[in-house]
Amino acid sequence: MPLGFVSNRWKAKRLTTALLLVALAFWATACGRSGQDDVGVVAKVNGRPITLSMLEFQYDILHFDAYAGTLPTVGSLREAYGHILGGLIAQELVSQELEHRGQQVTDEELREAEAKIRADYPDDAFDQMLAEEFIDLDMWRKHLRYVCAVEKFQRLVLRPQVHIDYREAEAYYREHIEDFKQPERLRLVVVRAPSRELVEKAVAQYRAQNGPAGIEAALPEVQVREVTVRKDLLPTVWADALHGTNVGGASATMTDKYGFEGLVLLERIGAQTLGPEEAYPQVEAALVERRLLDVFQAWLGKAVDASVILVSDRLLHKQDDEDLPPEASPGEAENATIASGNETG
Repeated sequence: MPLGFVSNRWKAKRLTTALLLVALAFWATACGRSGQDDVGVVAKVNGRPITLSMLEFQYDILHFDAYAGTLPTVGSLREAYGHILGGLIAQELVSQELEHRGQQVTDEELREAEAKIRADYPDDAFDQMLAEEFIDLDMWRKHLRYVCAVEKFQRLVLRPQVHIDYREAEAYYREHIEDFKQPERLRLVVVRAPSRELVEKAVAQYRAQNGPAGIEAALPEVQVREVTVRKDLLPTVWADALHGTNVGGASATMTDKYGFEGLVLLERIGAQTLGPEEAYPQVEAALVERRLLDVFQAWLGKAVDASVILVSDRLLHKQDDEDLPPEASPGEAENATIASGNETG
């Protein structure tokens, strides 16, 4: 799904997911009920609203391909919305903390984040994707601002609190040695353009110059990216195009959804096991991730205790017939209520 790619690029690695999950630990006990609902508002965090439209937007991101022809029940929607709202509350607390520190996400930072995402899409393909998926651009930007805030909070607030001891790193390396065995990989240059002629011209220029210098400046419609991919994870079309290609050689030009692309094979990297020094960045990342979650959980508990969080009654009160599918008839709802009464009586 295109939106998954768009959002994943700006998630703060696994901490964003962890943020959503840890927030649920506070969901049942930390939030008061709002008896008087504002129109379109499902929760307030220190007076700031979280809207139903944002909740629905997040739900659509997570459940885009989940239906398989079966509509969810009201009960399952309520549960899913509750989980998502827990994450939005945590994200709002993060944003407010950054503001308090004078480190909030600026409009310029948001524009830069959006520009980097758009750079992966040729011409107006990004806007076309939004239109095809019925994604509101303003709502997407609000989502992106939250994600950027989580990244900034991790980098500026949480990470300085995490320190890794070398003995802990050595122990982790020994215990997880299998994680540092790397299969054969290919280092490639990927050239993309809206026409076959532009791809072939850019590939020839890259090989002649032995590098990307000036290519995108001379050919602004061309994108040049260097990537390293495991051989066993190469897309089939890439594997076929590179079959029989020597190092330094180029593939035939291929077509994709957004235009044309060609590959230049830079290097074949044999299978190997990383030594302790080579593996240290991965070891550190794994240990830091673990510590970040602990530090975040401690911060979130204090933030919740110090905040006023109100949640709409409509998300907290379960109705008798909400576990029926939306298309259930009134008679089915009545029978379900009677059956439920017989079971408890």
